[in-house]
Amino acid sequence: MARTFYPLAALLLLGATACRRTDVTPADQGIMGEWHWVSMAGGIAGQTYTPASTGYAETLVFNLDSTYRRVSTPQSGPPVTATGTFSVGLVKSIYTGKASRMLTLRESQTQMYILEELTTRLILADNHYDGFRHTYER
Repeated sequence: MARTFYPLAALLLLGATACRRTDVTPADQGIMGEWHWVSMAGGIAGQTYTPASTGYAETLVFNLDSTYRRVSTPQSGPPVTATGTFSVGLVKSIYTGKASRMLTLRESQTQMYILEELTTRLILADNHYDGFRHTYER
């Protein structure tokens, strides 16, 4: 029994410390409001995508009650809206090796991004190799 308990306890402890969720702090209040997708760059091939090259626009709207809305608008056809909740926490970044702010978006599946920049631009980076960097502007 001890051979099963200790590895399981160690795994649970490791999982609990891997990332930490926090409430949105005053420093992260700048994320509130409407953001328009500008570009996405990265991946194995180092591709860059924009609304012009993909044929759709995307808007993220973050609310004070920790909910958000994602509206994807294709050039032809009606907009597609998804809603969910979000939180800002800390996670070890693959880019710096240090704790970095992480934005977690919860819709039908959870997406987590390193919060690289939060000024008049919002830059979100996938926290894995060959990931993408997503840029939004107000």
